[in-house]
Amino acid sequence: MAAAFAEPGHVVLVRGEAGVGKSSLVAAERAGATTDVVSGGCLQLAGEPLPLAALEQIFDARGGWPENEDPEQQSAEQRLRSIRRWADALAPAGPAAIPTTLVVEDLHWADETTCDVLVYLASTAGRRKLSIVATLRDDETPRVGRVRQALADLARLPGTVDVTIQRLDRDEARELVAALTGGAEVDLDAWYEQSQGNPYLLGELVKDPAARRLHDVLLARVHELGSDATELVRLAAVFGLWVRDAHLHAASPLPPERYAPAVREAIAAGVLVVDGEDYAFRHSLMCEAVLSQLLPIERRELHDRAARALAADAGDDIVTAASVSTHWSAAGAADQAAEWSLRAARKARSLDAYAEAWGYYQRALDAGRKAGPPSLELAQEAAGAARLAGDPATAAAIIEDALAHDPGDGAERACALERLGCFRWEAGQTDKSLAAYAEATAALDDDVSAVHAQVWGAQARASFIMAAFEDAARDADRAVTAAREHGSAAVLADALITHGTVRALDGDGGGIAELREAAALARGSGEYAVLCRAYANLVLALELSGHPREAGEAAAEGLAVMPEYGIELAVGAALACNAVNTMRRRGRYGQCTELLGRLLDGRRVQGQALHLHLERAELQLAVGDLPGARASLEAAAPLAEVDEPTVVAAIAAVRAELLSRAGDHDGCQRVVDEALRRLATTEDRRFRTELLVIGLRDAADTVPQRGAVVSARLERLAGELDVLVADDDDVDHHAHHLTAATELLRARGTATAEAWAGAADAWRRAARPREEAYALFRQAECHVDAKQRAKAAASAAAARAIAAGIGAVPLVTAVDELVRRTRLAPAPAPRAPVEDRPHGLTAREAEVLALLGTGATNRQIARKLFISERTVGVHVSRVLHKLQVANRAQAAAMAASVLR
Repeated sequence: MAAAFAEPGHVVLVRGEAGVGKSSLVAAERAGATTDVVSGGCLQLAGEPLPLAALEQIFDARGGWPENEDPEQQSAEQRLRSIRRWADALAPAGPAAIPTTLVVEDLHWADETTCDVLVYLASTAGRRKLSIVATLRDDETPRVGRVRQALADLARLPGTVDVTIQRLDRDEARELVAALTGGAEVDLDAWYEQSQGNPYLLGELVKDPAARRLHDVLLARVHELGSDATELVRLAAVFGLWVRDAHLHAASPLPPERYAPAVREAIAAGVLVVDGEDYAFRHSLMCEAVLSQLLPIERRELHDRAARALAADAGDDIVTAASVSTHWSAAGAADQAAEWSLRAARKARSLDAYAEAWGYYQRALDAGRKAGPPSLELAQEAAGAARLAGDPATAAAIIEDALAHDPGDGAERACALERLGCFRWEAGQTDKSLAAYAEATAALDDDVSAVHAQVWGAQARASFIMAAFEDAARDADRAVTAAREHGSAAVLADALITHGTVRALDGDGGGIAELREAAALARGSGEYAVLCRAYANLVLALELSGHPREAGEAAAEGLAVMPEYGIELAVGAALACNAVNTMRRRGRYGQCTELLGRLLDGRRVQGQALHLHLERAELQLAVGDLPGARASLEAAAPLAEVDEPTVVAAIAAVRAELLSRAGDHDGCQRVVDEALRRLATTEDRRFRTELLVIGLRDAADTVPQRGAVVSARLERLAGELDVLVADDDDVDHHAHHLTAATELLRARGTATAEAWAGAADAWRRAARPREEAYALFRQAECHVDAKQRAKAAASAAAARAIAAGIGAVPLVTAVDELVRRTRLAPAPAPRAPVEDRPHGLTAREAEVLALLGTGATNRQIARKLFISERTVGVHVSRVLHKLQVANRAQAAAMAASVLR
């Protein structure tokens, strides 16, 4: 704790029950702080957390909330930008940063946005010269689930200290009582039994030794007050832990000549304390005890007084608006509560606090439904908040209900339907989403406008995802034309992404240029969500159009620009998925493992980010971790009902592989058949061919045991393969098609070494090492059957070398089993490589040293090599040791000569 107030870089969590001394500990250490200290406390009112209360206090101390750059824009990206902007306002990074300690009290009452900000600040505390101290009750369950997740996130950070303050034991209690009473003889055993060692309660017993019940202990000071002071304290308790003098005075029925003496009496008794212009209860336990004594009718009356006092002040802040709403609700004034709930919702939305905004929109809508459905405009406003708070299904339902009562027309209706389509899509309601987009297109006016660009762009995007490529190309072309004339840079970039991807997958090189134009537009306008999507599709387009090296480079570029918290964006997750997919295809399993661990471990993800679990499952299958693959598939279970071809194929591929390896060949074939049926109505051919490879390989493996059953299955799969004509220009699809055809020959007993050699060559051109090694393994089998043992040994050795080099353990095991079973000459042990890296540097250490030579930071090196900053730190330490230099600057100076 002392270190947190003396130097930056510390995160301290202080837990304990109410009254155990958390705040006293913080106050004691804060008194000697050498850092700049800023603090705020989370609050509750009528049993509910007050949104952004701690942040409001923190930014008040810093001169007010940082200005929202674009209050009209409402996107997850904007929220993430706001979190970074708030962090920069509180503790800017850089050499000029002032060492700061942030104190957040009562974190158990925090809201989602406060949690997000706190986790972000803690994650970047080092470069901000920031330390964080947070207190929370561990005897009270947080009302907001995000609090528990935030505490877990904070506890996992390196250097976090998690302190739990326990009650005093008898000896400690005796020492405290002696200090409080001056050493007087007291009945410590009785006091200890009543307080159970709670320091606050022990202190209250010193004040009222005759108390026999815990409740009496807490209210002892209140019972001493006169009637005016008692009523004033009851009113203060309704306001919460603290109340401004002006508000308490306005709400009190006491005239000035009686108000001031009543306040002074409450302060003299130690019930209230003065804090600037505010009054606060000496402890939250006392406030809670006072509230527990109020009758329901007394609560309603006092909440009514509080609401009127706060509303008359007309404070333009989220805490005031939320407080007035809560007070009116507790007073039973539904209409006034709805009005102020809407104010609170809009204020929270303007601050990009979407979860809190959605909570208050819900209150406003629930109250307003008694008078009829909301207007289309208000429905879209509330639905947008629901969607950004992570509830797209409810967002869609709100707009559906509003459209049913107020259909609108022209641009207004088209915009509402486009939003409905978007929300339905994110909720997994694919068919309904496509219907909404079609309705939106039909509602468009004849005069082309920015609305046309937005609607056509959304329709094109949906068609592309559903593998309706001709429709996607048509709508994207219209969207690009309209956006160039009427739309914003973001709308144009989004349309170009779809248009360029369709062109690229059709073999048109101009598509890649459009994708790069889209990326440049998005980067120039600061639209990181669109930029992530541009890179995600650029990686996909390059991968599937036969440019694997460029795909890898684009993946590295994309990951470097993906904003912090990018995994929370659907497009950020898509970019990460495509990047991992490209690296996995190249056999870079270690980098994939590192990146997926960084993105998934310790996180609960949803939406598009669930695809990362499927990518991890594919990786785990490749390295032979079948239990891990099953767990990853289970983690991706919410995707099972999604109709997108990509999702259908990915889930089926993992399930079929797992069933095949478990020996459930009928199950494997059922999964492949069902997926092929679901994909049959799309224009896709790549996913279907990949599934045919799995199905035919499984069938070929079981021919000897189940000939008749497999033969019928083979003919059906062969018919599917005949429909999917291979395109030689599409190297990846060509390799899959050739492999499926060769598996069919293997199942029929007619595969040849030459056929497998052709497949191996195709995979080599596609830069897919595991698949190349598999084809070489099958080639070795054919050579064995042909009694060409030398050729078989050479093919087996080549297959094993590739598989071992990338860590494809199941394939290494299969090759070794073939060599053992057929008594082939084993592959010679690889000779030690020629020492071309002085000082005993490993390959990875040489890469790190090369980047040190460019002046890269650990963070930049980590992003470049797809490893964690902690791992980079280890490599840097080893490089310094091996080069016998004192610091990274000296290592950087040696890099050129060492690595030439």
